Amino acid sequence: MNKYNMCVIPAFPLENVQLLKDRVVFPYACFLAFGESLRLVTKKTGDYPYLSYLEGAQLVTLPEDQPHMDAAVSYVTDHINEIDLLFLFGARGEYIELVQTYKTLRPDGIIYLKLDTNIDWANALPLFDESFSSFLKNCDIISCEARRLQTLLYKKWQRPVEYIPNGVYYPLYPDAANVRYEDKENMILTVGRLGTMQKNSLLLLYAYALTFVELNEPWELVMIGSIMPEFQADYDDFCKRFPTLAPHIHLTGNIADKQTLYRYYKKAKIFALPSRAEGGSPNVFSEAAIFGCTVVTTGVDAAPDMTDNGRVGRISPNTEDIDGFAKELTALCRDPKYLARNFHDMRAYMREFFDYERLAERLHILVDLQQLKRRPS
Repeated sequence: MNKYNMCVIPAFPLENVQLLKDRVVFPYACFLAFGESLRLVTKKTGDYPYLSYLEGAQLVTLPEDQPHMDAAVSYVTDHINEIDLLFLFGARGEYIELVQTYKTLRPDGIIYLKLDTNIDWANALPLFDESFSSFLKNCDIISCEARRLQTLLYKKWQRPVEYIPNGVYYPLYPDAANVRYEDKENMILTVGRLGTMQKNSLLLLYAYALTFVELNEPWELVMIGSIMPEFQADYDDFCKRFPTLAPHIHLTGNIADKQTLYRYYKKAKIFALPSRAEGGSPNVFSEAAIFGCTVVTTGVDAAPDMTDNGRVGRISPNTEDIDGFAKELTALCRDPKYLARNFHDMRAYMREFFDYERLAERLHILVDLQQLKRRPS
């Protein structure tokens, strides 16, 4: 099987936290499966302690005296023969010049574009723009993270779009193998940027209030992540209005230490995802799922994929329906037998369909097929 020199170039400079998200972890799994080398090319945004999790990957820092993508184009030009497989993240106009340069200098090279998009964003792409359309055509392999989005794009773009979900690289989570349902608590967990429009945190807060009064025993709500000032104000007002609930809601702030975060996944029985939109399933879903948490989610594009169409989780379709989300949350809290059984079902489902090592082998086949197309007949 062929091996490739791989290069990841984000449209915007990488932050440390992104080194353990799909835009880097999936290329890293591919590097271990069929890579000769892996370079992460970015302007520096600070220290990168998470690089220690990615043994063998090389971080290339771009010069500070140029805009990020201008410096990236210069890097590709200077190192073109060292880049057999170029990973891009997001169908962004920022990539237009980079892709044109790469394809001009390396017509035999392969570009893989991971879309990280949702239906609304995909519908807004400027396909009528000639340069943008050319950028998409020059991407040899394009994948999206939700099956229903794959169907839409195939019809709209009239070209193959692969389904490669946001998965999990199991060697990064050795603790997940030892988690036991007996050690879990009556805890509902969410992780994300609390208070942003996308994460829709207020919906969860008020759905939890409706659930709380329906239960015979209290469940704790733990909300992990950076806190927007507006949400902090809303949360303070909520606690004043519902003082009996306040002791059962815990805002931890951002948790950068992964081992601390994993301890919460180990304890939680339910993972709540109240988002208005996601580019596929978020990384925190995969993390929660391999620790055996049952997910309750709004109807984001990847909701059927995350829950196996409702078999291993619950979907509240309307992203603004507090009552609907509370109904699904309450039903889960009242069904301990399902939660105990689903602890095993969810973990088995993730291992079969969301394992990045398996998904990397799929991409390997797609890349080798592209290479075969380039051979003279």
